Amino acid sequence: MGLSLGSTLTNSEIERIHAHSLDLLERVGIDYKTPAALKLLEKAGCPVDYERTWASLPRDLVEWALRQVPRVVHLEARDPSRDVVLDGRRSFNTTDSQGTQAIDLMSAELHDSTAEDLRLGMLFADALDKVDIVNTIVAAGDIPAHLRTLQQFVIAFTNTSKPVRSSVLNAKQVPFLVEIVKAVTGSEHFRPIFSVVDCTISPLMHDGAMTEACLELAKLNVPIMVYPMPLAGGTSPVTLAGTVLVHNVELLSALVLFQVVNPGTPIIYGAGASQLDMQTGRYGGSADGHSMRLALIEMSRFYHLPVNMWGVSTFSHELDAQYGYEASLQTLLAYLARADEIYSVGLLGSAQILSLEKMVLDNHLLREIETAVKPIQVDEEHLQIDLIKQVGIGGSFLSERKTRDFTRREYVRMWPPAGRRVSEIARQEALDIFHNHKPPALPEGAADKLVNILAAADKALIH
Repeated sequence: MGLSLGSTLTNSEIERIHAHSLDLLERVGIDYKTPAALKLLEKAGCPVDYERTWASLPRDLVEWALRQVPRVVHLEARDPSRDVVLDGRRSFNTTDSQGTQAIDLMSAELHDSTAEDLRLGMLFADALDKVDIVNTIVAAGDIPAHLRTLQQFVIAFTNTSKPVRSSVLNAKQVPFLVEIVKAVTGSEHFRPIFSVVDCTISPLMHDGAMTEACLELAKLNVPIMVYPMPLAGGTSPVTLAGTVLVHNVELLSALVLFQVVNPGTPIIYGAGASQLDMQTGRYGGSADGHSMRLALIEMSRFYHLPVNMWGVSTFSHELDAQYGYEASLQTLLAYLARADEIYSVGLLGSAQILSLEKMVLDNHLLREIETAVKPIQVDEEHLQIDLIKQVGIGGSFLSERKTRDFTRREYVRMWPPAGRRVSEIARQEALDIFHNHKPPALPEGAADKLVNILAAADKALIH
């Protein structure tokens, strides 16, 4: 078959990438950086080398693992009415994650990110209607490292009742995270109201500590977004096809491991591949990188996996024209490609700087693009054939009753409103959220439980 509309890969090319992925997983193998993974894979029949922390994945095992993965991923939330179901029917939007700096809303000064910046980012994400999934948007650099992950989850759960996502970097944190979830849901039964990110290390490696944590989380059926980030020309071949191949191999290597530990573990295909700017050495790349990520979306569809793709990201440090065209282009592509998740609201400067005003503008941009790509209704009521006959040649529809009725029901107002500047609207809305939005209440007694859990974690994890 040839290319369909919007396709970057033919069916035969997808099959070729899959076949080469199977070959590389078996012949070259993967460095998992932890014996915990090797023990599981060895039991599943894989050749392993504990000294090299290496494993070879037979193709039969890979194909078996692909049959175990759910086709639909349910992202639960503290408030069940805000659950997200990734089933290919629509796109959902996420905040960005793990920035290191923030712009003060009042003074406009740039500073290293803190727990207060994270709290505000979570609060804004809760308030904005087009944010569906809430990543821990910045690192709380003022919290001791051994407690940071857990405290960031507490801040997230306390300030939003939407689905939360973060990385977990230490398996010893998992039992405390389970108790945190029970406290904020008011239940003795653990319900996975969060998902996690598993970032591979290109080429063909894993982060040992993160992998160990994800193994424990997979046992609890926590959804895992596997997010390879090969850099074309640096940590993967400079060719787009070669980078797609490396990306796919790394993703499958994680998928197999998590299915071995718990068949049916929900997996999201993160399309994180990018390029090395060969002129400056900067992370990022050029326009053809978008086609590479579109190819990754097609690989995810081949495996029937939900996919996460770049959206309202920008290299700019300001809300300027560069931000506008980068965010608009990437987000429009993601919507047209029907990505299940579009990443990511809120950060400037190559995903490093939190801007609360950007969160507001991103929310407006997402609403505009979502409206623009929505199918129009072409039933008899909307075709208005009788009205066209009635008005006839040279008439006017402005004064017709049906015009008034449909305007009240379906009219989409122009944005920004005439006579108003985008920057003024963003600041006004940001200040309104800052002063007036209240986070969803926790169950009675939850705050005290969280204090006790963190105190116990402080003692247990400090060494």
